[in-house]
Amino acid sequence: MFRFRYRKIRCVLASATLCAALCAGCGDRRLEDELAFRKIGISSLESGDYEGALAAFESALKQYAGKITATEIDICYYKVAAQSAGGDLQGALETCEAILGYDGRDGKAAYLKGCILLQTGDIQKALAAFEDAVKYEKESPEICIGIYENLSAYNLTSEGEDYLNRVFESKGDSAEKSALRGKAYYLLGEYENAVKELEAAIERESAEANLTLAQVYDAMGDTAGSAKYYQAYLASGAADSGTMYTLAAAEMEKGNYETALTYVEQGLAMEHVPNKKALLHSEVICSEQTGDFARAFRAVQEYTSLYPEDEAAKREAVFLKYRQLDAAAGEASPEGASSEGESSPAGESGTEQGAIIPAGTEQGTAQPPASTGP
Repeated sequence: MFRFRYRKIRCVLASATLCAALCAGCGDRRLEDELAFRKIGISSLESGDYEGALAAFESALKQYAGKITATEIDICYYKVAAQSAGGDLQGALETCEAILGYDGRDGKAAYLKGCILLQTGDIQKALAAFEDAVKYEKESPEICIGIYENLSAYNLTSEGEDYLNRVFESKGDSAEKSALRGKAYYLLGEYENAVKELEAAIERESAEANLTLAQVYDAMGDTAGSAKYYQAYLASGAADSGTMYTLAAAEMEKGNYETALTYVEQGLAMEHVPNKKALLHSEVICSEQTGDFARAFRAVQEYTSLYPEDEAAKREAVFLKYRQLDAAAGEASPEGASSEGESSPAGESGTEQGAIIPAGTEQGTAQPPASTGP
């Protein structure tokens, strides 16, 4: 699915046109080198090293000289993701424009351009870019759902609903199309129609439909039905770390922090974790809420080691350092006795007073679209 969520992007094309950037390398460089740098870039992007990811993607593009293929375009999509995640929105826009300069009918690039324009606050240009995306990706109704989710995140739900209704223009009874129509009905709040479409998709072996149907039952207040289809989705093996974060966030909103932690653990244990920052943030919150301050401290230590620029997280680490010591001392002291040793420094606060580290999943941030290259 095309989504512009959880994680950003930073760097700039070496020249004003995609062709110039792609042909900057020596002609005798081999495709294997290009793919090797691409792999390094993706790994860096997933770990939150956006500058390293950008450098790797640029190196990958420099390895290639010759006819532009889907591999180079795919690398550019990832480059947009690295630029956006690193806060270089102007650079990300320039990369999108370079792709469109090469292929003016690239719907994925138009979609990414619209998502970035939303972040800059240029709503009208964003809507125009989304219109282009839909026009060029007529056979990909999932892009309409991605557009709705982005517009909704910016309180433009009514504009987004128009795109949801376009999903129904896609005819056919395939598992994928039934699942997409079911999700559109779910987002529109038409749960009865959503159930019908999603059950049909599940009969045709759509794993993703299990997740959406679980969300439908959750919205309807049917806990048993929700649990049944969540488990079916997890058992299918289709879940990724993004799904685990979504499930954890839903449980956290309901105050079910222990359950949320199980989803966080599963997400962090996966091979590819592009949203590690968000999951670690959730682990800190859930651990604090369940009173496991030692675990919260370990999580925030890992967080600050990976994202040292986050000053709020550093303050949280100081708070948790003392809070876990207080908790440990309290457990060792006789009931009613005050614990000795270090205590939380004045002015520091944790979850109780609302000082928690940022989620790292800002609205409108981007992930690259589905890979088109090897």
